[in-house]
Amino acid sequence: MTYILGLTGGIASGKSTVAKIFADNGAKVIDADQVARQVVQVGTVGIKKIQQTFGGQILAADGQIDRKRLGQIVFSDPLALKKLTAITGPLIREELHRQLANLQHQQAKLVILMIPLLFEAGYQKWCNETMSVTLAPKKQLQRLQQRDQLSLVEAQARINAQMSAEKRNQLANYVISNDDGVGALEKQVIKWLQERNLR
Repeated sequence: MTYILGLTGGIASGKSTVAKIFADNGAKVIDADQVARQVVQVGTVGIKKIQQTFGGQILAADGQIDRKRLGQIVFSDPLALKKLTAITGPLIREELHRQLANLQHQQAKLVILMIPLLFEAGYQKWCNETMSVTLAPKKQLQRLQQRDQLSLVEAQARINAQMSAEKRNQLANYVISNDDGVGALEKQVIKWLQERNLR
């Protein structure tokens, strides 16, 4: 029987680091961000629908989506973000379901579903348990600015477009803090695994 953990957290909170620790301890990871990029590759239905909705200005010279340009549009306009989610949401859901079914068929012991919008999109229903990664707001803002080369205003807009950390943490079964670095994260993950006999 496959145990499914829904892993979520704010943008730049350290979800990927936590997922890597789980993977290093034998878990299989499905990354919704990776799937989201996959479903809008050149030649897909996803990219065609996005181009029809937002126009040619969101395409880079190579025909791929200009993620920075699209981000500027959707993170400054809630209606535009809703339109984008309506296009990509069903495509992402279908691919996530396919990958999860495949791992269940392989009898994977533990699958990590890493999904930023886990609760917003209702994916918690797929999971045995959910975990939220938290990071102090100031650190989160700095990490996001550095990682994605964003201005303070752009970074704050992306954080504000998501569910608040407080609400996310209330909904999660388990909260893991990224305030004290990777070593502390590893200890928290191993403790979680040991408590559930998954290590």
